[in-house]
Amino acid sequence: MAMPRATLTQSELTRYLKAYREAGIPVVRSEISRDGKVVIYSTEKQTDEVNNPWDHP
Repeated sequence: MAMPRATLTQSELTRYLKAYREAGIPVVRSEISRDGKVVIYSTEKQTDEVNNPWDHP
């Protein structure tokens, strides 16, 4: 039985991570699902806490 072809290649993942590094975004971890979906986590918060009017008097 032959191995199925990879949905994500090593060169693609390297390209993604290099783009994050060049943008100055630190990568904490990455997840790759069997269908090829890539999720990259960084330490940057992507919430709207700064603009929340309830937090500022």
